[in-house]
Amino acid sequence: MGQSRFAPQTARYATARNAMGNERDVFEWRRFGHWNSSAEKAWFAAYLLWQMRDQAKLNEVIRECDYRNGDGDLAVIEAFRRESGVALELIIKAVIAQSMEARRADRATEGVPANHDIPSLWGQANLPDLPREDKYRLLLVKQTLMWSGRYATPRTVKAWEEENKMFDTLEDPPAEPGEFVFRTPIAIGWADFDRLYQMAKANLSYHSNAT
Repeated sequence: MGQSRFAPQTARYATARNAMGNERDVFEWRRFGHWNSSAEKAWFAAYLLWQMRDQAKLNEVIRECDYRNGDGDLAVIEAFRRESGVALELIIKAVIAQSMEARRADRATEGVPANHDIPSLWGQANLPDLPREDKYRLLLVKQTLMWSGRYATPRTVKAWEEENKMFDTLEDPPAEPGEFVFRTPIAIGWADFDRLYQMAKANLSYHSNAT
């Protein structure tokens, strides 16, 4: 009798199952090690993307892949914003997960918050208070992860209005009715992202189950 056409797939499943069996609580998504290692990989990817802003490097890649469908510089900076946002979210969640482990939280009822609200997560992780400019940057990261990194607009008009109100509260100086105010734009590049990332990472205590 010939070999079943399902055999290779079954074999791959068995191999994957055996390999996963070597991991302690592999399906336990609250584990500190998952968040920490994933954050570090995203941080590294963000650095690579930031380096690709070098025009010579970028032009070489554009030629290699024959990219013709848009602005290569813009594509790289948008990718950096997404990946750096993911890295910051994950390292903050690593701090939260470690705190949960330290206090022996009930894994059946508690978990790392399943959202992209970076300012809220920063507070839940009990990370240092930030100046206005950095609070604004956290809100920019939230915006990228929630919608601007993927969609043309927020999900609803109400969400758009609420987001604008949050940004307005962090603007300085405030504008009086009928007057114009010129403000210095607040952005987040590698230096500011890495500073915030390292600030969160500094709150981790590495231990035996952190890998």
